[in-house]
Amino acid sequence: MLLAATAMVLPVQAADYLKRTVCVWDIVGRGGPIAQAVEEFNLEAIKWGVEFDMLVNSSEKIVVEQFRSKQCDAAFLSELRIRNFVKFTGSLYAVGAMPERKHLQLMYQLLASPQMADKMRVGPFEIAGIAPAGEVYVFVRDKSINSLDKAVGRKIAVLGDDVYQQQMVELIGGTPISVTEATAGSMFNNGAVDVMPAPAVAYNPLELYKGLEPSGGIINYPLAQISGQLIIWHERFPEGFGQKSREFHFAQFDRVMKEVESATNTIDPKWWVEIPEEDKSNYEKLMDDVRIEAVKADYWDGDMIKLQRRVRCKFDPTRAECAKPRDVL
Repeated sequence: MLLAATAMVLPVQAADYLKRTVCVWDIVGRGGPIAQAVEEFNLEAIKWGVEFDMLVNSSEKIVVEQFRSKQCDAAFLSELRIRNFVKFTGSLYAVGAMPERKHLQLMYQLLASPQMADKMRVGPFEIAGIAPAGEVYVFVRDKSINSLDKAVGRKIAVLGDDVYQQQMVELIGGTPISVTEATAGSMFNNGAVDVMPAPAVAYNPLELYKGLEPSGGIINYPLAQISGQLIIWHERFPEGFGQKSREFHFAQFDRVMKEVESATNTIDPKWWVEIPEEDKSNYEKLMDDVRIEAVKADYWDGDMIKLQRRVRCKFDPTRAECAKPRDVL
């Protein structure tokens, strides 16, 4: 009787946990911020009966292949890579789709709700968490490149396997230069590319201030909002794990955003390049066109682009896209 009573009050033993492997992309390595965040998540997952062994790699391409080949039951990746598995959440970073934090927070809240659970699964894959990684800006080695017409003939960084990005660069008259997550920083810093879109949080880890010296700048107009996402082979996890995980990740939104904002604030103010107000309205129209064309090209998910529009219109119903929506999506 005593043994039975003791067993009832003891915590679940380690042997009773469902052991799973999560592969994590963190450009800094195991001591990086993403890996540390996944370590914290593991403590929460243990409460749900799942314990992760974490494998960290600074090459996102390797992490993708590890996950695809089932060396990992889960993976934490950027949404640029997630798009190849779950296009819906992989389209979150559509240009200009979430202009301000209020749009971002509502969007993440919606995606964490049980009502969206069906959209989180595609075949064997499930998105089990989304974490904000901040705004993407255009870094330039010459601050005079402050408009699209001045990007003509310039070398512009694009991810090597992203055909649509290459086409967009060619469309504005730039020269696409293939980079990877691992090489982008050094190629910008040594002048192999003139222009590079990058998250503000990459400024210090990639030492982008080196490429900005002496006359570069960062265009102070957010191009997109980037995220990191936890993807799982859902049959490898207990039913309901994905929903618990999504809700947990959203509960961290404010804390993570403070960390992102803190990292962004380390950027030397001298690098920010302001653009004229009239140019901003032109860019907004251009980005709307880009989103529409990207859906037509099957690059971004139409349902996500429409959901983002609904979020923008909730906060500002006077927007032209709200009064006369372009329902070609």
